[in-house]
Amino acid sequence: MSDELPYPPPPTEPPSPDPGPQGNQPAPPPSPAPAAPAPAPAQTAPEPSPPAYPSAPPPPAYSAPPPAYAAPAAYSPAPGYAASAYGYPPPARAASSRNLWVVITAVVVVAVLLVGVVAYVGAGYAFASSRISDATGAINGTSAHRSYVNTTFDLLDQQVGSFAAMSDAKVSKSTAGQVVTESQSITAIVGGDDHAMAAARSHLRDQQWLTALSSGRLADEAGRIDHGRKATDAVKSAAGGYVLLGQFFQSFFQAMIDWNTMIADARNNDFVGTSSQDALLKADAISAQQLAANAPGLPSQYHDFLVILQMYAADIAKELNARTAADASAADKQAVADVTAMSALDFGGTSDTIKSYYQHYRDDFNAEMDKATT
Repeated sequence: MSDELPYPPPPTEPPSPDPGPQGNQPAPPPSPAPAAPAPAPAQTAPEPSPPAYPSAPPPPAYSAPPPAYAAPAAYSPAPGYAASAYGYPPPARAASSRNLWVVITAVVVVAVLLVGVVAYVGAGYAFASSRISDATGAINGTSAHRSYVNTTFDLLDQQVGSFAAMSDAKVSKSTAGQVVTESQSITAIVGGDDHAMAAARSHLRDQQWLTALSSGRLADEAGRIDHGRKATDAVKSAAGGYVLLGQFFQSFFQAMIDWNTMIADARNNDFVGTSSQDALLKADAISAQQLAANAPGLPSQYHDFLVILQMYAADIAKELNARTAADASAADKQAVADVTAMSALDFGGTSDTIKSYYQHYRDDFNAEMDKATT
């Protein structure tokens, strides 16, 4: 019986591991089988050999290398992201969340700003509109009195125009009092309009930081108010002049009443009454002359008349107090000359002179109101 085993013994080392697709090289040939062990020395009485067990077959030899596998494509990171050290894309969840919050924040900020701008523009426009409405109301209030102002101007012209005739001193003095009352009334009414417009104009400058976008509208309204106030200033100037004029005529016609009363007393041979009225005549003539200096638009004829009237009162006093007939006669002649001088004064054109003087106030009032209401 042969000493060689029927099968080669199993290898002493495990087979080499499969290189896998990374090797991509031909596998080395299998290692040669190990040499059979030396035969045992012959024995005189050989023992029976144990039953032979088949050993594991050797691993099959690869006749050809395994198919090559393509290497995985290199990862290209998205723009703005760095490649991972291990060749894999980095996690994008945190960056995406951060970008989303940035976008949301930006949208919220823009929305808040937009709402703020809309609110600013709306509030500014509404505030400016309310101030413009108040100013327009003040102008309209003045315009509502326009007819009254023009009617009063007409009335004053008629009343002052009646003074030139000097037909009835008492009636003329009463008319002069009406001139004063009407002038004061129109001053109060127009003055209230002017105060309302002044207040409305001052409020046009309120909250200028809020009404910046409406500055043009506010400026236009302020210009209209300025025209309206010029109109009321013209009326107040005219009315103020008419008040002084009326006060002058009240004093002037009071002197005329004193003169008429003195003549009536003289005709009745009332020496005491005549002397008393002559003193009043002189005092009222002086007072009227003082008022004449401050009466706007008063014709010079009235001043000249009063100067002569004072001389006349003085000559009458001389006549009344004369101790001799000659002195009384001389004083009487002088008094007659004074009357002649006063009669020579022409008052025919004084009414037109006064009307012409005050006409420009009326024209200015209407012109400025036209500008204020357009």
